[in-house]
Amino acid sequence: MRDPLTWSIPLFRAFGILVRLHILYIVITLGFILREATKRPDTWIETTLIWVVSLFCIILLHEFGHCFAARREGGNAEEILMWPLGGLAYCDVPHTPRANLICTAGGPFVNVLICLACVLLLLPMQLLPPINPLNFENIYRPQMYNWSDGQTYYKAGELQFVREGTNQVVEYRSIDSYFYVKDLNKYFAKQEGTKEAFPIGVIESTHHYSTFALWVGRIFWMSWMLFVFNLLPAFPLDGGRLLQAIIWGKTGDYRRGTIVAVYAGFTVAILFFVASLWSVEPMLLMMSLFIYFYCRMQYVALEQAENESVFGYDFSQGYTSLEKDDPPPRRPKQAGPLKRWLQARRDRKLQAEMQQRQADEARMDELLDKIHRHGKESLSDEERRFMDRVSARYRNRS
Repeated sequence: MRDPLTWSIPLFRAFGILVRLHILYIVITLGFILREATKRPDTWIETTLIWVVSLFCIILLHEFGHCFAARREGGNAEEILMWPLGGLAYCDVPHTPRANLICTAGGPFVNVLICLACVLLLLPMQLLPPINPLNFENIYRPQMYNWSDGQTYYKAGELQFVREGTNQVVEYRSIDSYFYVKDLNKYFAKQEGTKEAFPIGVIESTHHYSTFALWVGRIFWMSWMLFVFNLLPAFPLDGGRLLQAIIWGKTGDYRRGTIVAVYAGFTVAILFFVASLWSVEPMLLMMSLFIYFYCRMQYVALEQAENESVFGYDFSQGYTSLEKDDPPPRRPKQAGPLKRWLQARRDRKLQAEMQQRQADEARMDELLDKIHRHGKESLSDEERRFMDRVSARYRNRS
């Protein structure tokens, strides 16, 4: 209970990989669904399908990409932990730049495959998916370009707001609120961040796409956004590990690769922190703190590994063998907190089973002595059931 990372439950097993769900993920998801169902009763199902189902599946496929890539390099992958800030794939690969690079690239590669599949599905409809990863409106109402008529298409049933007397479409994200003035018989919109209000007209867009295209566009944008975000050069994002593996491979120096990736992560954390103050966005603040502490943890682990090295081994040349011509040995991987907790739980279970078996054997000896002295008829019904149960267990074991 002292390690929050272990607060998870098993969800299912696929391809020999156990998928676990963090308790906080369940709590946050339930809170999100209750909030949406209360505040937006007409759209909460659609919102849940976007943020809970679709995003969960994309992140899970991303983590499976890491696992399959690790196995391809002769490593192993046994568990995936889905938690509030994404997913964690517990992979064990040979301690070489190539193995770490391929294992890390396996996740973004899956995102690329998802995007390509979405593009192929949209091609028959002559639509191009939204490619701006910073426009979060695309997750609700993706704007897709139709190359056949040169028009931008919108979600079916959406209303467009246009400035009165013009054909200029007012972007949804730029409208803070709109209101109707009865005396003037007009709608007015207030520009976000200003006090200016201007008359608008509301028209029904004729450039619509189907519901199927809507969801394909959403899945494309989510996968594309996660791909771009994960390439930021910061631990524990894939971009940080890719940067580490590239520097390590170019210089042959594991320590240098880690240091460069750590300081790049510190830079990204500072940028996220500044952005959170500018936008008053708590999620950016959480990400900045998470990236900083994870990079700090990587730096401390590297320093401890150097201090604990034997025979004064020079880590500036990386974790290679003492003989330059030999292939680099596989660095012993310290078990993560989840694996340590699982091992401790298995040990406790084995100890409890051993104690129970010893107690059963002692009672069995007492009952056998009782039968020897007084006969089998002296046993009670409970004692007979106990002997049958223990005897059956011994027969199954043999």
